[in-house]
Formats: sequence, structure tokens, C-alpha cells
Amino acid sequence: MEWASHPSAIVAPSTILASAATGVVELIERFSGDADSILGNVSIRPDDLTNPFNELRLSDFCNLFEEAARQTRNDRFGLHFGEKFEPRRLGAIGYAAISSPTLAAALRNVEIYFPAHQGQSSFGMIREDSDVFWLSYRIFDDRITNRRQDAELSMGMFLNIFREALGPSWVPLEVRFEHDAPDSAYFHEKIFGAPVQFGRRTNAFAFRRRDLDAKMPNQDPYLFSIIEPFLKTRCEIHQNPEDFATTVRNQIKLQLGDIPPSIAEIARILGVTDLSLQRQLRQHGVTFQELVNAARKELALHYLEDPDMRLTEIAHCLGYSELSAFSRAFRGWTGMSPHRYRRM
Repeated sequence: MEWASHPSAIVAPSTILASAATGVVELIERFSGDADSILGNVSIRPDDLTNPFNELRLSDFCNLFEEAARQTRNDRFGLHFGEKFEPRRLGAIGYAAISSPTLAAALRNVEIYFPAHQGQSSFGMIREDSDVFWLSYRIFDDRITNRRQDAELSMGMFLNIFREALGPSWVPLEVRFEHDAPDSAYFHEKIFGAPVQFGRRTNAFAFRRRDLDAKMPNQDPYLFSIIEPFLKTRCEIHQNPEDFATTVRNQIKLQLGDIPPSIAEIARILGVTDLSLQRQLRQHGVTFQELVNAARKELALHYLEDPDMRLTEIAHCLGYSELSAFSRAFRGWTGMSPHRYRRM
């Protein structure tokens, strides 16, 4: 099941808080660009960037970095921006991360409250096996097509959340981007310190399960208690079925294993009662089983990219007791068998 808007529906533009662009003018000037010209070409006023709580159109934000890359003739502009971006400069969502007790809690808080920071986008973790996880990020607003610079700066920002907890020398196991490969990936591999692949389904990087246990050095329960109401309020204002479905689906993906998680397990992880989660699912027009199926489909496509992962192992990881059950489900999703899909 996909949560795209109905073709005839009028969908409001997705937005992002201006805090995500903190320091962009200075970087443009560092690379000898004309900030006023670049901002004017993408319909952003300089004053729009002065208040971190201002909302920018996500399309304008993405175009800002694409235009900066074009005018400065630096196609790695977003990569440079994300590399130096400290989590606290993200504003409320950044402070929610660094004030959390552990890296696991930081990522969970960012995932839960990401809709308060940026609309129509997904942020979450995917478990590959008992030891390897992936942090995944993607804009799912199909109206936004210029995404390379945003993807590279965003993955750099998220990398720095990990380095806040694990130290500046920490590196992921592998990095993936959905856009096509540039002329050279040397600088990408240098900044991330890991192999980088392009043309993948989403933007993501892999890390070890033990990394999640790292303590956040600036954990501050009091600060988090101040920030959380603001983030909750913004989530309630901006919440839509896509954001809600993404949050629940991401948690289901993390818990999938021999047996699919129950609604009670997911409710406990999200900090709500079973009845509350059931009520919210009804309000958003989705069922828990639909979200389980969507999570299974997404993970199945992810696992099938690994040629060394046997189909029986994939079925087991998705909670199917038999390969035949997984094959039937996969045919329902894609119209073809897992074996044929992998060969294609």
C-alpha cells in the first residue's frame, strides 16, 4: 500500500524549518557566490532565513542548494554544507537529539518528531540483521525532483548526530544515495569514510547495532522537556496520514523478525496505549495489517538488493514461516516472483 495523495486532491506544499539552512549564506560567500542572486532565483528572501522557526517551502529549500551548487560551480555544495553542520544548528529537532540520553533515543526522537521539522519526508532505521542497521532518509513529495544537494547535506547532518555520540572519527559501514553517481565519488568517500553507492532506492548509511548504546555527551532531560511540547504541537498541526503511517511503519520495520510485531508492541514503543494507537489508525484511514504489509514490502525490496541473502532467509526476516508464503505476498505487491525480481 502506498500513501500518495489522490491525483485530484489539492496538497499543500511541504515545508521545512529555516533552521536547516543556518549558515548557507556564509558558505555561498565562501565559495565566491552571490547570495542575493541565488536567494532571489529561488524565491527566498534573506529575512526568511533569520528566524529559525520560519517555514520554507521544501521545494524552495532544495532549489536553494541546487542553485548554489550551480552558481558557485561546486557540485558538492550540499556535501560541504552537511559535513560542517552541527546538530544543534538544526534547531528544536537538533536539540531533541543531543539532549537525549543515548544515540538510540536520539534517533527515535528525531524519527517521531521529524514531521515537526520537515514535511512529506521519511526518516527512520531499517534493521538488516541482528548486527547491522541502516539510517534511511528520503523526500517522498514527488513534486520535488531536484534532490541531490538536499540528500547529500541531510546525510552529512545525520552523520554528525552519530559523531556527537561516537566521536569525530566515527564512520559508517556503507553509504547509499538515490541520485546518479557524480563524475567522482572521491570526496563523498573521504567525508563519510566509507564506500559510497549511487542510484539506490533511498539515501542511507549502515552502522553497527552496538553504536546505538552510545551515550549522548550533552544529554539534558530538562532541555528535552522544554523542547518536546513545541515539537508535539507542530506534529499535531502538520500531521497527515503519510507522516503518521511512516512513523508507525518504521517502527514495524525495526521489530520485524521471526514473528511480526503486534499492535501492543508498537504502541508500547511509541509510548501510547493499544486503544490510542488503534484509534489513531482509524482516524488516518489505515489498518495495522496494511502497515505491516507495507513494512514487509519495503524491507523485501531492500533485502533483495543483496545478492548473497537467500530467499528463505529474507522470508524468515520478514516473519514468514515458509518461502511460499513470502513468494505469494511478493507476487501480490509486484506482480512477479522474488526470484524474477532479483534477476531483473
